[in-house]
Amino acid sequence: MSLFRHLLFHAFKWSAAGELASRVIQPLVFLILVRILTPEDFGVVAAATMIINFSQVFWEAGMSKALIQRQKDVHEAADVAFWINVALGAVVGGLVFSLAEPVAHHLFQDDRVTLVLQVMVLQIVLAALASVHTALLQKEFHFKRLFWVRLLTVALPAFASIPMALTGGSYWALVAGTLLGQAVQTTVLWRVHVWRPRWAFDFQIAREMAGFGAWVALSGLLAWFYVWADTLVVGMYLGAHDLGLYRTGNQFVIMLFGIIFAPLLPVLYSHLSEIQADRERLKATYVRVVKASILVAIPIAFILFAAAEPLGVLIFGEAWTGIGFVIGAMALMHGVAWVVGANGEVYRAIGKPAYETIVNATFLLIYMIGYLWSIRHGFEAFVWARFALAAAANAMHLILVRHLLGISLAPLIRFFALITLAASAAIPVGMVLSRHVDGLFAQAAATVAIGMLAILSALFILGEGRTIRRLLSSHRR
Repeated sequence: MSLFRHLLFHAFKWSAAGELASRVIQPLVFLILVRILTPEDFGVVAAATMIINFSQVFWEAGMSKALIQRQKDVHEAADVAFWINVALGAVVGGLVFSLAEPVAHHLFQDDRVTLVLQVMVLQIVLAALASVHTALLQKEFHFKRLFWVRLLTVALPAFASIPMALTGGSYWALVAGTLLGQAVQTTVLWRVHVWRPRWAFDFQIAREMAGFGAWVALSGLLAWFYVWADTLVVGMYLGAHDLGLYRTGNQFVIMLFGIIFAPLLPVLYSHLSEIQADRERLKATYVRVVKASILVAIPIAFILFAAAEPLGVLIFGEAWTGIGFVIGAMALMHGVAWVVGANGEVYRAIGKPAYETIVNATFLLIYMIGYLWSIRHGFEAFVWARFALAAAANAMHLILVRHLLGISLAPLIRFFALITLAASAAIPVGMVLSRHVDGLFAQAAATVAIGMLAILSALFILGEGRTIRRLLSSHRR
């Protein structure tokens, strides 16, 4: 067991390093580009990226998750996954290319999206060629290799996007960076893993994987609506400028949370797949992950909310008026969302991907109704509706995991309530500082520093010091 824990920690360390590298380099490039380009430039590319991500659900078909979860006939399963992904990638890419013009015209009322979308079809083909290599590296805990892949694929695109942006390339600078990153990733993945596809296809394995992958793909389709449907509604009703404002502000928050949480998920899924038969260990692991998520995500959310306005002006500049509001509201939303961020990994690890699909399908209609109703009441109403709907869906995920694993929610709810109460201290701190501290940087820095101090003090006053110490030291046990 000690050897397995060492392997798990080693994998997490390199997964975290890879995510940290990407989450540090990407924001740096991002912050340079937002100072050069306009919200409209980001809006045009966001529209095309939305469709490319939508297509991934169909060409990937859940094969990567099915391959990681599978414990026998792995080499044969890898061949099956590869040829399915390549074939579907070619078909889906052709459909996206041919439908680009009507999609751009009818969905976004912006003909610039047509050519951008057709060029970005290349991303589908390249990603399909590398999907199995990524899955095998994750399955085999080769996160050190994935670290170097991630480092290269996030660093090199800057050499294309920033010079193009500086020379007036507008939204094509973003397209060039995306395609270069995908091309480098595919090339490097084929270099770092020895696996090569064979001219073989086991139909029995394909049927088994398709059954698992279908639920994963359906869940992915529903997840796309959670990630992109809000962006789609904003783009359809408000245009490229507001789309760029909303998507960029949301993406900024996602990057900040991703620095901390994204490294956990690949390793967590592999670990949970290994212990899927031991429900007691599974329950204990899940509870620790949720409490750690609450402890980190909720304070960050409130601090970002309190410091959103000065941060928005300081980082993005005067041209991005209104992005501070988006940052604040989305910080609260993602803070709450990460409380159940590991639920999907739990469902898939125990071979029950349908559970996530059921929850998402249940809320999908509610989400769409909420989006379409709130957008008619203005941008701010839409953003707050997005937060409320996400909170309701997260409550359903907690109820489902209680049924699935047989855990008690009362301690988790109590812990969440106490952390939220303590973290809310950051809001008055931010309000006071915004009135009495000169300078945007000073306001943002002071809000973060004093907010963190207030939160930590409140947590220990509320009696959560022992719980926090246990969580922080759990990796040593």
